[in-house]
Amino acid sequence: MKTTGKNKAIAILKGIVMFLIVTMSLFHIFFSAKSPKLAENNAAYKLAINDRNSLQNEYLEALKNKTISIEEYYSSVKELLSKSKEKIGAINDEKRAINFEHSFRGRNSFHFWIFVFGLVSALFFFSCKSLHNDFSRGSTVKFHLVSITGIIISFFWFIHLIFLTQNDFNKNKYIILTIVCASIFSVFTYFLVKYYTYKDQIILKQLSLLQRIKTIYYHDLAVRAVFAEKTGQPLESDKSTKESINEFDTDFMEVVKNI
Repeated sequence: MKTTGKNKAIAILKGIVMFLIVTMSLFHIFFSAKSPKLAENNAAYKLAINDRNSLQNEYLEALKNKTISIEEYYSSVKELLSKSKEKIGAINDEKRAINFEHSFRGRNSFHFWIFVFGLVSALFFFSCKSLHNDFSRGSTVKFHLVSITGIIISFFWFIHLIFLTQNDFNKNKYIILTIVCASIFSVFTYFLVKYYTYKDQIILKQLSLLQRIKTIYYHDLAVRAVFAEKTGQPLESDKSTKESINEFDTDFMEVVKNI
């Protein structure tokens, strides 16, 4: 009972993990795409621009009404633009700092990162599942290539999302290195899925043999024994006892041969 309960718990845990892998990209909605601090920064930027334009228009009206000279207008506007540039520069510096603080692994935000990572995880899961199905059906290598391609692409983005930043994507040395690493991991995954697929098939064949022993061979033997015990005569059947034994031996050796 304890073993059955443990196996059931493991099966439930596997189901939860697979569900999370497939749906991970949806979790991005729980995280903000932009920092809440940006709203205040954008408001300060807009106010600085409006103040600059308003004062510049006032100087222009004053020049039009001849309350200031051209030299005074030029001097005032030059000073205004200099101060405005300095103020807007400080606001932009603050904005870059806010964006950097909100960024994750070189991406704009964790919102964006987990969305892409979730899509890649789903691609990896279904590629491995497809490869597992290919092995189970005994498909040829050309069918495996589709699944392997999906696994390579998945590992490429896994490596890039975890270890590299967005800027590294444009550097050829990083792309080549990432492709090489992704290929190596994909080969490992290929043989790992193959091993566990064949292992599962062996277990299923053994369970199938046990089922046949219980429902066919044991049943046939029990019927013959009960009949002989009650009547003292062997059971007349289309198969002799020796033929039944040979059939069981053939079935058993066929299963053992594939282990």
